Amino acid sequence: MSLAGQSPWTDQVRSALEAQGRGPIIEYLQRQRWFRGKGRSVADARFLDGFELSSGTVPHVLAVLLVEYRGGGQERYAAPLSVRPRAEGDDAVAIAALSDSTPQLWVCDATRDDEVWRALYAAVGGEKEIVGHVDCLAGKVIPGQQEELTAPADCVKVLSAEQSNTSVVLDRRVIMKLIRKLDLGINPDGEVLEFLATQTSCRDIPPLLGLMKYHDCRTEETAVEGTILVVQGFVQNKGDGWTHTLMRLEELLNTSQSRREMSDTFLGEIRHLGRVTGRLHLALASNAELEAFRPEPTTDQDVEGWQGKMTQFLADVCRDLRGMPVEQQALVGLSLDEPDRLEKVCRTRFENLRLLAEGRAAKVRCHGDYHLGQVLKTDDGFVVIDFEGEPTRPLEERRAKYCPLKDVAGMLRSFNYAAHAVLKRGRPMSATDRDVIMEWERAARAVFLEGYRSVAKPDEAEFLPDTWEDVVRVLQVYELDKALYELQYELHNRPDWLSIPLQGIRSLTLEEV
Repeated sequence: MSLAGQSPWTDQVRSALEAQGRGPIIEYLQRQRWFRGKGRSVADARFLDGFELSSGTVPHVLAVLLVEYRGGGQERYAAPLSVRPRAEGDDAVAIAALSDSTPQLWVCDATRDDEVWRALYAAVGGEKEIVGHVDCLAGKVIPGQQEELTAPADCVKVLSAEQSNTSVVLDRRVIMKLIRKLDLGINPDGEVLEFLATQTSCRDIPPLLGLMKYHDCRTEETAVEGTILVVQGFVQNKGDGWTHTLMRLEELLNTSQSRREMSDTFLGEIRHLGRVTGRLHLALASNAELEAFRPEPTTDQDVEGWQGKMTQFLADVCRDLRGMPVEQQALVGLSLDEPDRLEKVCRTRFENLRLLAEGRAAKVRCHGDYHLGQVLKTDDGFVVIDFEGEPTRPLEERRAKYCPLKDVAGMLRSFNYAAHAVLKRGRPMSATDRDVIMEWERAARAVFLEGYRSVAKPDEAEFLPDTWEDVVRVLQVYELDKALYELQYELHNRPDWLSIPLQGIRSLTLEEV
């Protein structure tokens, strides 16, 4: 089903924004958590395209805003907008006034307007096509899910925790994620979820119900097709893995029960998470037909490319460490020659990536940004969410094939951060309490890997080296690389947390530093 092209309301929104110039759009974007350009100098911002979602008493338009930066580069963002009278308290959402309207109408952010989300939900369920000036939006229902997407949507709740995108729950039955930053190309979140839902038997993700895709409507080609909306079944959960882990660690410290009994139960959950991770990687490596997901042998050129990026980043981080103020170096116990020693040892460790090519381990699609915040705790275990990859990375990197031990390393580093986050909460902490937390981290690492290994066996999984000893050597490389990224982030954003990744790097290189 197709809807008409550029509508009068879309034209009016465009005219109102163009009449005000770039200022109101820039101010609006700077207020949004999902805008990635904070701190960059914006040269221009304008309305690029729009899609009318409803034309009732309050018209709604899904706008695409184009941002151009001084020094080069541009980004596109999706923004649901409404046209309505300005109300008290609208300062944060009002963007621009429509000229010659009586009463005075304003273009406003419509993220909190329930009707926007109902209209998007209906467009996906009805597989509607909405034509804009440049692009077309097209709803798509996953086979077998039509009934789930035709039920009425009464209760709409916009989630506030997310930063990169916007997620909305309908009747605690459906969750929709609006992709805010629209990259020119295939979004890995929708791509991976659709692959897992239609090409595998993986059940460790929320069920995919439908998608809204976009492509240039001026051509028949859909090769540059992207995803703007992901619709999944809502999974009843107890929060993400990060929140759940911090809560369980606090319980472990405060319990009057047997710590051993509680710890064993908690570690059983972590072991299960290891199995979930192994099953996910096997599913992602299970199709030899689709080019985007077909496992490929790791080559010497692959290894050299990965090592080159790691080595360059290592040099940048060590340079930053050398440039730290003396007082800050003293706080984390950084000696004058430690950056040089760390750089030397890490370069040597990076050579272990060659085990992937020597053993002809396959490179496959991975999660790409795997940590405790990317899983939901359910009554039955865990489900994995958010396959978009690291949002700041280029699209081609987020869709590239790697060794899945990179995901495993991300989760192990997340355990380390969870342990230290509890220790840094400011409450009085006895030496015994500290020992309990650090012992939990050591045990969590061990049982997670045990669970993973029970599913993804080195002598069977084509994406792993042939022996567990080689798996551990490669895993250490990815843990080091992840800890270096954490180190740079904390150095520039949270200096008080700098000791966590630095201590992680020291532990990983303990024998030689």
